[in-house]
Amino acid sequence: MVNFLSALSFLTIIPMPAKAFKVDGRQIMHFPLVGLLIGALLYGVDTLGAQFATQEIRVVADALFLAVISGALHLDGLADSADGLFSHRPKERILEIMQDSRIGVMGALAILFCLLLKMTGFSGLNQPGYEIWLFAAPALARSGQVIGLVFMDYARPEGGKSQIFFQKKKYHLLGFAIIPITLPFWISIGTGLLVLFLFITGTILLLWFFQRGIGGITGDTLGAQTELMESFILITGALTVMNP
Repeated sequence: MVNFLSALSFLTIIPMPAKAFKVDGRQIMHFPLVGLLIGALLYGVDTLGAQFATQEIRVVADALFLAVISGALHLDGLADSADGLFSHRPKERILEIMQDSRIGVMGALAILFCLLLKMTGFSGLNQPGYEIWLFAAPALARSGQVIGLVFMDYARPEGGKSQIFFQKKKYHLLGFAIIPITLPFWISIGTGLLVLFLFITGTILLLWFFQRGIGGITGDTLGAQTELMESFILITGALTVMNP
């Protein structure tokens, strides 16, 4: 239970007791469960929006909730990663740029397009059965985090705040990541297989891109991976709902 609360305290702004701030890396196993909880809260926000607001306000509220619940931590990582990785500089310089708290043009554009993609996805989720995607997007995104932390190296040789979360080759920590993968299968076997293929392919491509650029991953790239995967799953859900 302590590891779950620790994961919750790290991934969200939900207040937690002091004992939840103990970090030893094992809490990453619970990241997918935190994603499911975020999905449940997102469903509540979306339901309220559908009852008391216009479609446009509901869409913005959903995207805003995903940003706020994480304290915009992942959006910040997306911006830093975009600024660094698209600077076309050597690895060492990329890592320096990613540590800079200032947001450049590439970072601002990355945040803008990510939010637009999410809002587009939310606007298309308006048919029966759409609720599954509200749970799947944040949960699969956090499952992707665990995959990165178990399979990849930490890219900063000098170490950093996120290094303790890296648990390379501790494959048992992937246990709960299986749960979010099953969600799309509730819609249909075909949908489940499609999402499984896209999730695996997208995760591999992102991790390969990070490996190629900086020789591993960092906390910033985990944030970028989370934001991109959420957007990708929401868009996939909207297209699936429109074309069942």
